Amino acid sequence: MANEAGTVVARSRGAPTHMELVMRALASQWQSMLGMAVMFTVTILISIWIQPYHDRAESRAFGDAGTTKAGWLAIEFLAILVFTAIILWLAKKKLDWIIKWGVLFILWIALSFALVPIASFMMDAEEQPFAFRDEPGAGEMLWVSDEANSFIVDNGTHLLMFSDVGGLETGTEGWAGATPVWEHEVPNEGNESHTRRIVPGPGVFTYCDESKWMRLDANDGSLIANGTDPCEISFSSAGSDWMVFSQNVLYMDNPFQDLQANHNKIWMMPDNFDGREFLLGRTLTDDSMLLVAERWAGVIELEHEQHDQLGFGDANVTVLWEFSPETDERFTTATFGHSPWSGVNWFDAEDTDRLLIIGSDSGQLNGFTWNGSGMESEEGMAFNEREAFDGPIRGVMLADDWRDGQPNLWVVDGDRMRMFSGSWMVEELNVGAPAGEGAVGMSLHTVPNDAWAEVGFEDGVVIFAESEGWHSGVAHTPATEPAHIFVDESGYLIGFLNWSWIVAIVLSVVLMVLLTRYPEWYVVNTVGILTGAGVITILGVSFVPTLILFFMIAAAVYDAYAVYSSKHMLDLADTMIGLKLPILLVAPQGKGYSFLDEEADVMSAADDGGPAAEARATPMKPLPPAEPKGGDALFMGLGDVIFPGMLVISALTFLPDGAGWFGMSLALTTGVGTLIGGLVGYFVLMTYVAMGRPQAGLPLLNGGSILGYLITGVILAGSGALSFGISLF
Repeated sequence: MANEAGTVVARSRGAPTHMELVMRALASQWQSMLGMAVMFTVTILISIWIQPYHDRAESRAFGDAGTTKAGWLAIEFLAILVFTAIILWLAKKKLDWIIKWGVLFILWIALSFALVPIASFMMDAEEQPFAFRDEPGAGEMLWVSDEANSFIVDNGTHLLMFSDVGGLETGTEGWAGATPVWEHEVPNEGNESHTRRIVPGPGVFTYCDESKWMRLDANDGSLIANGTDPCEISFSSAGSDWMVFSQNVLYMDNPFQDLQANHNKIWMMPDNFDGREFLLGRTLTDDSMLLVAERWAGVIELEHEQHDQLGFGDANVTVLWEFSPETDERFTTATFGHSPWSGVNWFDAEDTDRLLIIGSDSGQLNGFTWNGSGMESEEGMAFNEREAFDGPIRGVMLADDWRDGQPNLWVVDGDRMRMFSGSWMVEELNVGAPAGEGAVGMSLHTVPNDAWAEVGFEDGVVIFAESEGWHSGVAHTPATEPAHIFVDESGYLIGFLNWSWIVAIVLSVVLMVLLTRYPEWYVVNTVGILTGAGVITILGVSFVPTLILFFMIAAAVYDAYAVYSSKHMLDLADTMIGLKLPILLVAPQGKGYSFLDEEADVMSAADDGGPAAEARATPMKPLPPAEPKGGDALFMGLGDVIFPGMLVISALTFLPDGAGWFGMSLALTTGVGTLIGGLVGYFVLMTYVAMGRPQAGLPLLNGGSILGYLITGVILAGSGALSFGISLF
């Protein structure tokens, strides 16, 4: 055939079509491509396996509240760009040793994210689940000590002081048979409906039931003084007794004068204070008192001397510090105890820092430190910024579950009881609380455990009292006996190492040594798969699926630019290949392949040629059957696995409960659908990779994963698959 210009356009009978070229290339490389698909799948399956271990607040990069914050995700993406730029700059400056050891250190940390849970799953016994059990009725809990290991109960006829309650060992029933430290008879005839309150003071307890008051010795419960004044609150300081009556009238008791005649010892509390709504009181010094009610909290000055002869109620109390809730809120509970941020063990006699914590019906939790002379806002309490609680806050407690000298914060948030530890307030317990709506009283007791007797380690048992009755539960039971226990000179626990942790640490060190000494492809792949699984899980539990979707789209765009336009991603890959670092997976095409023989410019060289380029140069020449070469391999960056895996884990973590397909849960079904979508994207990608040119993996891998998530997630969860209350910060 000829055109008007006489040019002959012909096609050789033996010339292959583009599809034939692709099929021949795929046939020659199917083993490496299948091997890469298996590694892709295994990495994500391992991350699914270890996800339950990391599905807790302390494993999330920015805590529970950070899971819906787009700003934190933007920072993560920016960090990736900065890290890439630093690596390329170091490579340009020939500072490969910095790259190598810096990346190895990061990989060692990431490797632990996978090895620690794997070792724990294989070696540790299953922890005993926490559950409250009903206890025999014991009366109304009126007071809990600052150490939360003693409490006072009003059983209708007596006040009973309990401390270090026996009968609480794991598996035993009840503590009602425990012998009280002391008891004091309190006749209640005719005033059963009155509200009863106890306020501690220096060496004393002051009791008030709206018709009488008593001052009792804290050591034995003996009566020191009493009166029949109609008070709502009573407390003692510097040997004087103080009363609050008629909601907000404060007076210092004088047993030799009646109230009206003694009006020069009467002060008016702030308008928002109502004694009928009293929550907590503590004597801070001889002349200062902490009081908390539902609409006001503050420190007042106790004026022991008479004020000027004013009219009844004309003198206002001096307020040294105060704090009030928002107009539409009420305080619901409060506690005063040792601070987790004090920097010293609570049993240290020199510790003067105390922490006031106030909870509200809206879920706000505020903390203030008393340093011996004043109240300061506790900056370590960032719960409100994290929107950690839904509310109402029904109970708060500062108590040491391990007797290690470090208080834990216990919060009853609605129908959940949660425990936070350390200065970072890591959530270590989140269990269902007994049903109820009002405020609860809590106490924590530690009881001997034979497995820990030699070091004094003890189980913690929570006593829980509310309107429906009394309950108790073991707060902490170690999963396994540790390999080594660290105690201070006083014998208090300061930390321990489980055998599973030791095995994980040793194994990670062995793998890193192998990687540096003999970085063959199977060593690189082993470390790469485990590292990838760890990173996938940590990032997947840190952000909700909607944010992960945006992250994946941005990463895909960047990957395409970095591979096809700037091509700096090829330079980065060459650097990592040259240094034999496992931030990629290697799938050999033949038995004779050795990763040790790879040159540092393998990706850049591939970008300049390949079967496709050869076919374009000689279009008329049939392509002979391709034979696999022992020296060839398929490479995939870990990021190409991590991003699809992140979406899988995020789906498992944050999707709502519900039934899925084939007996799986809704979340697992969506995760599997996301994985299948990623595999579809992978096999499409391989049709391009087979032609010998480097390809940006994320556009197709992320695209397939996103499509798989949307299909399964939207079908099963509807709008719940995308609606997670996203905000900037």
